[in-house]
Amino acid sequence: MQIKNPNEENDFISGHTICAGDTFRWIQRLTDSYGLMLTLSGTGRVSLGTTSHQLEAGDLLLLKPHRQHQFDPEGNWDLLWFHFLPRPHIIHALEWPDVIPGAGCVRLDETEFQTVRTALTEANDLEYHRPNGWNELACLLLETAIVRGFHRSVREASGSERWILLAQRLLAETRDDMDRIASRCNVSRAALYVKFKKITGISPRQYREYAILRRAARLLENLDLSVSEIARQVGMPDPYYFSTRFHKFSGFPPREYRQKMTQHNNSAENTPNPE
Repeated sequence: MQIKNPNEENDFISGHTICAGDTFRWIQRLTDSYGLMLTLSGTGRVSLGTTSHQLEAGDLLLLKPHRQHQFDPEGNWDLLWFHFLPRPHIIHALEWPDVIPGAGCVRLDETEFQTVRTALTEANDLEYHRPNGWNELACLLLETAIVRGFHRSVREASGSERWILLAQRLLAETRDDMDRIASRCNVSRAALYVKFKKITGISPRQYREYAILRRAARLLENLDLSVSEIARQVGMPDPYYFSTRFHKFSGFPPREYRQKMTQHNNSAENTPNPE
């Protein structure tokens, strides 16, 4: 699997396509890129060989690389689409169950749909205009949509494993140790590790670390907090360890990440409104 170099901005391509009628079709090229598509309205169909899946408003489709999927509108079809190379910390969230070979799909509820639509619309706008520092924020917005879709796929595929949702919340929101979390989920410590990794693709400790570092990324946008203070707040009081783990998570050391986000926010504030 090819992993994204965070400096390679050409590895992120997006678009907003509105198909009118049912005469237009296209076939996905064979590349190393993943694809993500959100149907905003209308219907279409994705096919591989003799298998196909109908897409409707609220469907989020994840396309795996090295497949030539065919797309056929069924009447009008309005969709946002993205081609991207994944960053290392998001790999676990790309394991969606296939609805056809090489393609996973989830149906978002109304609240999820609006949240994902807002994130992907902004990511597409950033890629189109490409202001200074656009790539990092566009990647983060895309990744929030992917993670939401992954969690939806987990819920749909594992209705009998509801304790996983509780475990995810406890790992993200508390500092309970693994024995305490296993007890609260009414499973053994061994089951917590084995089943959690089987369903989510990562271990409970990795899940907790990703949650901590996502919170740290948000806190770094607050210039009133020092990096050391943020490290303490998220439970990684050793600044060197925090910096090392954050760099691996985001592709940038904390101070460089803060600088890039500050530059982007300032650029966005100073960009004239076309209206």
